[in-house]
Amino acid sequence: MFRTHARVATPLGRRVLGQLCKHFAHKIPVEHEEARGRAAFPAGECRLAADDDGLDLTCEAASEDELRRIEGIVGGHLERFLWRTPVAVVWERGA
Repeated sequence: MFRTHARVATPLGRRVLGQLCKHFAHKIPVEHEEARGRAAFPAGECRLAADDDGLDLTCEAASEDELRRIEGIVGGHLERFLWRTPVAVVWERGA
């Protein structure tokens, strides 16, 4: 398994986690609680955890290409949802 992690500093972590989970649930299986979520993409999964200071994203996939695809989907949506307070999603491999 290939794994990556990103920490996004934002006071809107819980709200954005909810938005991401609700959005992804239209197409893929999603689990969502108040401060945690999990999106099951065909190629792998992304686990989300929010606190008062930000959002943690941990993604896993069977291949490097699949992992890059999940990073692009999750990171792109997050950046669009936070367009009023722009953020940069920086992924760290193997974390």
